[in-house]
Amino acid sequence: SQGSAALAWGDSSASSQSCSRAPCPSVPSRHGAGKAEDTFKTSPFHLDLWFYFTLQNWVLDFGRPIAMIILPLEWFPLNKPSAGDYFHMAYNVITPFLLLKLIERSPKTLPRSMVYVSIITFVMGASIHLVGDSVNHRLIFSGYQHHLSVRENPIIRNLKPETLIDSFELLYYYDEYLGHSMWYIPFFLILFIYFTGCFTPAAGQSRMPLAALLLVGPSSLYYW
Repeated sequence: SQGSAALAWGDSSASSQSCSRAPCPSVPSRHGAGKAEDTFKTSPFHLDLWFYFTLQNWVLDFGRPIAMIILPLEWFPLNKPSAGDYFHMAYNVITPFLLLKLIERSPKTLPRSMVYVSIITFVMGASIHLVGDSVNHRLIFSGYQHHLSVRENPIIRNLKPETLIDSFELLYYYDEYLGHSMWYIPFFLILFIYFTGCFTPAAGQSRMPLAALLLVGPSSLYYW
């Protein structure tokens, strides 16, 4: 019994030493056991994610002003969120979720810190734009003219004290400049990071998938 115990101890010691020299196949690595192998496989076209991207872009983002025009104003008082605001809220939740799911399917392991910071900045910028755009839309019902600058608008020039004009200019800056920059720059940065991660050794395809060709038109038109 002592001999068998020593033999068993020797086997376990040898196996632990072999595991210390090379990773054991039974122990998953940090990014998954099959991550290195998947890198050399052709990644399929993510029809579900790209379809959701196209749908929510047209419905939740491009459809926001249309919804505010079609739905009666009486349903959404000026001191409450409008239909477009709810569309914008849904966009701010669904889009970063889709971006995270897209990054998870990247053939290569991507810099996670850059992805997380980009997603956080995207949500913050889109939320800033949500508030600024909501207030600016309500100013239209008070006679605000978007083709004029803040200080040139008649309803703004008559404000007392004049320091209130600076507050409206700050709101305009948050909406049109800071909000848009923090919204779109991280968004396209994440897409760039994803597509650079798709450059992996794989067998070339003679043509794009039919589903991809069908989504190229509406997606390109939206981003244009």
